[in-house]
Amino acid sequence: MTHKILVFALIVGLSFSASGQTFLVLEKMGTKKRYEFKQGEQIEVILDNDDFFTRLTIVNLGDSSIIAVNDTINFSSVKAVKLRGEKTFLKIAGPSLMLAGVLLFVLDATNQAVVSGGGYEPSSGVTTASVALVGAGALFTFAGRSKIKMKKWWRLRTVQI
Repeated sequence: MTHKILVFALIVGLSFSASGQTFLVLEKMGTKKRYEFKQGEQIEVILDNDDFFTRLTIVNLGDSSIIAVNDTINFSSVKAVKLRGEKTFLKIAGPSLMLAGVLLFVLDATNQAVVSGGGYEPSSGVTTASVALVGAGALFTFAGRSKIKMKKWWRLRTVQI
C-alpha cells in the first residue's frame, strides 16, 4: 500500500513541475500551420507605427502580450512576424538552381573556347537551359516565405502546458 502511495505522490509531484510552461504560437486558423516561440528566444516583429523589423527577446508572455527586455508589446500591435532561419526546400533549391544555370553557361563557354579552340558562340539549347535554371531558381528563392503578415487568418496566442 505504501508503495502505491509513493508512486502516486511521485506522479503528482512530477506533473506540477511540468505544468506552467508558456509559449507563443503564431498559427494560421483552420490549418495545421504553426510556429512556436519560447521564452528566452528572439522574435522579429513589425509594429503598427514602424516599417522595419524590431528584434525582441521574449522574457515572459502575458495573455495577450509579449513582455520583452524593455517593453511590453500587445499582440494587436504586431503587423508582421519574421520567421526564423528555417531551411525549406524552396530556400535551398533556389540558389542551387541559379548556380547550376550560371555554371552550365560558363562550362559551355569554356568548352567551346578550350576544346574547339575558337571563340565563343552561344548555342540556343544551352542558353535556353541556363536562363530557365536561373529563372526557376529566382522564383524558388522569392517564393519561400520569410515573413508573415498578420492578416485575416494568422493570429498570435499564448499556450500553456
